Amino acid sequence: MKAFLTRYTVRFKQLKTNDQRMLVLLVSFLTVIVGYTAVWQPVFEFRESQLSDRERNLALLTMMKQTEAQARAGVQSSPMQAYEGNVLSAITNAANEQDISPNRLQPEGDASVSLWFEAVVFSDLLMLLDRLDREQGIGVDQMVIDRTENSGQVRARLVLSRTLM
Repeated sequence: MKAFLTRYTVRFKQLKTNDQRMLVLLVSFLTVIVGYTAVWQPVFEFRESQLSDRERNLALLTMMKQTEAQARAGVQSSPMQAYEGNVLSAITNAANEQDISPNRLQPEGDASVSLWFEAVVFSDLLMLLDRLDREQGIGVDQMVIDRTENSGQVRARLVLSRTLM
């Protein structure tokens, strides 16, 4: 390494004064460019990304604090009472109102009903299940869903029952 430096120091001293100044200026310029691209730019980009993450997280925290009372009220609301009437008739009425007709209905005791659908629109089925849960307190015990050849339609087997509270 020492021989390497000695050889280039000798060559540097053999250059004219103006050439030496230009070479020093070029090396200084390259040192600044390498220092900027290797050190300063990555540090600056990391700082900017961290600041944007901080702002995003602060906005999320603010939104969560603003909706905290609303979320707590939803959790503490009174639980829905279980449906007291005939489960089969409640499911049939809700399905008719939703314009969905199961291919087969089978009572499974007093509190459960099995339903089979050969081709039903998936979103309509989910709306029916949500409606039964919210309005009647009838929930899903078992669910098997298979897709069909028609886009958006499914084949389903469900077991619905009263929610015990």
